[in-house]
Amino acid sequence: MLLLTFALLCGFSSIVASNPYFYINQQQGESVSVFKRTDLTLKTTIPTLKGPAGIAISSHNPWLAITYPELGMISFIDNEKLIPLEHISVGGSPFGAVFASKLLFISDWSSNTVKIIHPGTGRMIKKITVGKSPAGIATNACESQVWVLNREDNSISVLDTHYFKVIKSIAVGKAPFALAMDDKFAYIANSQGNTLSIVDLADLTEIKRISVGRMPYGVAVDREHHKVYVSNQLENTVSVLDSRTQKIIRTLKTGAYPENIAVDEENQHLFVLNWFDGSLSVFNSQTDKEINRINVGDGSRAFGQFAGKSIACSTE
Repeated sequence: MLLLTFALLCGFSSIVASNPYFYINQQQGESVSVFKRTDLTLKTTIPTLKGPAGIAISSHNPWLAITYPELGMISFIDNEKLIPLEHISVGGSPFGAVFASKLLFISDWSSNTVKIIHPGTGRMIKKITVGKSPAGIATNACESQVWVLNREDNSISVLDTHYFKVIKSIAVGKAPFALAMDDKFAYIANSQGNTLSIVDLADLTEIKRISVGRMPYGVAVDREHHKVYVSNQLENTVSVLDSRTQKIIRTLKTGAYPENIAVDEENQHLFVLNWFDGSLSVFNSQTDKEINRINVGDGSRAFGQFAGKSIACSTE
């Protein structure tokens, strides 16, 4: 833990500069591939443990977190120097991950908990019981709440990041798996319900449930163009929702078994990771036209926010 502790003691700025990279886990290659967001070329490959799955990028420090559900481990990576920092045993099946309030929150699929890790020490400071089989996890803009999707309970647990407790449980569709937020709503992909739940962030209630394609697996928000993207794994498509009208406006064709998905608003890119054919579809997020398809290797996954930047916090 020496490298990470030293980095913490030296001190980083409260908000780091926009990260110039996006990251793809290589589950078979035991590594993370680092691509440049501007020209989409491979920068380097960072070694990891076996079976990297979840990914989280800190907005406060130059850290990247990786989860290993089969090993009960997580890793921290320096995303400026692009070197591994430390591997930490957390037990269970750590899956989704998100940084909030300078801590790392991890959904543990097998223990039905969210584990809170202090990145500077690697110490687990709290374990919170949530619903069954927690998967997708995300934070709101001000990082005052962490939302975790309980796949086998068809619900969301909303956690207070100051008091470390569940403040609300919200019923959604069948088998919620992934989510993304804008400044007003959370969008939840219900993987076995073939629907997208829209939840109001202010009153914490589901306001709408929209039909999408079969096996919706990933969600990403483009605030600039007022769109929400949903990857439909069993249809090889992405559904595009107009966030103002809350209606589906078009469907995009992708590679085979699209899973993880992210938006890079600065470069106007939509990234869709196609698990079955080891490719990454890149769309222009303004026109929704595919502009590139990159070979990223078999067994590639990046569950979480693997590109782009966080929503700016507003207290108005």
